[in-house]
Amino acid sequence: MRVLQYVRSFKGFTLLEMLIVLAVISVMLAIGMAGVKPVTEWVQKQMFITQLESDLYHAHSYAINRKETIVFRFLKEQNEYEAASGGHTIIKRELPPSIKMTDGNLTRFHITPEGTISHFGTVHFQVDDSTIQLTIYIGRGRFIVKK
Repeated sequence: MRVLQYVRSFKGFTLLEMLIVLAVISVMLAIGMAGVKPVTEWVQKQMFITQLESDLYHAHSYAINRKETIVFRFLKEQNEYEAASGGHTIIKRELPPSIKMTDGNLTRFHITPEGTISHFGTVHFQVDDSTIQLTIYIGRGRFIVKK
């Protein structure tokens, strides 16, 4: 009887209590992991849009600052886009595997040293189950990205 009192007087957790806590934590982690994939897809989509806008602004400012004509091309077959000036590449981006160029009527346009755009049109990108539309306007280098 004295041994039983001695064992119960320890401050700590039993094996059963530890197993219950581990089971609850495992269930919570499993539920949390199910929500991670949509979040990572959303983040990847937002990062792509931000990078595309940044590259377009960079090419535009490069043309104006260097007084050079920039050729911006969308290469659907290679799933990439690039900007070049005078035979050297300024920007070359390969799209992630989850993002595909689908259709659109714009394959290339020029940004002049004055900052004007030579061609207008749209380029569509497929990101999982949604479409992103890039519209380039003729004139002062304006564009819009619709999600």
